[in-house]
Amino acid sequence: MLSSLVRNLCTLLLVLSLPLTVHAKVVSQKIESLKLDVEAAYLQGDQDKPAVLILHGFLTTDKFHTISAMASVLNDKGFTVLSPTLSLDVNKRKNSVKCNSLHTHTLEKDIIEIGDWINWLEEKGHKQVILVGHSSGSLELLEYQNKYKDPRVKSMAFTSIFYLKGQELGTIQQEIDLAEKMISSAKKRPHKYSFLFCKNNYYATPESYLSYLKFDRNYVLESVRNLKIPSYAIMGGADKRYKSVGESWLSELEKTGINLVVIEGANHFFSSEHEFDLQDQLVAIINKIKN
Repeated sequence: MLSSLVRNLCTLLLVLSLPLTVHAKVVSQKIESLKLDVEAAYLQGDQDKPAVLILHGFLTTDKFHTISAMASVLNDKGFTVLSPTLSLDVNKRKNSVKCNSLHTHTLEKDIIEIGDWINWLEEKGHKQVILVGHSSGSLELLEYQNKYKDPRVKSMAFTSIFYLKGQELGTIQQEIDLAEKMISSAKKRPHKYSFLFCKNNYYATPESYLSYLKFDRNYVLESVRNLKIPSYAIMGGADKRYKSVGESWLSELEKTGINLVVIEGANHFFSSEHEFDLQDQLVAIINKIKN
């Protein structure tokens, strides 16, 4: 009982201290191929250590608590950390995007942005980069590395990695058929789809919607299996997504050869006291990679 109270007090103190200890610099660059200005949070660390790029999850930003907490603890350990906010076709996007906003962004555009930020880090003198993703951010980093096999990427760590397409996740085949028909007939008007937690209100162009449905269960597992660099997955043992995908997802991930860590009791976002567990595991992984 006492240890639980101490743990909760430490969590509260950490949350209260974050605005005082984290002094991330906002950096920006223009991506000419997309005609977009993009931003990232930048925490400078030791030049002799690999830089860490952390990517947020679905429709959020670099300010999401899971991301900012990971960035803070890694910077405290001396690592340079860059946390981009994917533009989602919005110049210098600062806020999360709602389901019913117009979604014109695509997975392909997101991958371009990731590559440009890795180039930016190299220009700052970082020849080696470790990629860390949360939720769908893990998938996008996975897609980037499997597509380009970037030699600058030393290793990858995925947190709360699942997949995006499947009837068990609420994907509706009739909506997929409609989107494909619209593209084939050159009718690219937006439509409302069911996508993840956006139930019948994900307002997107067919190109945008279909691009992310590349990530079905088999595709994600095969992509992880094909990685040629050390990779890690940190999963919450009490993530509610297991109700949809099944507990077997963990064993399937482990069979790919990825180094799997399960934090018992943690949810999808590693909230409350489990934030410390996530940080401890992440620091141990990054230090292992560094050495």
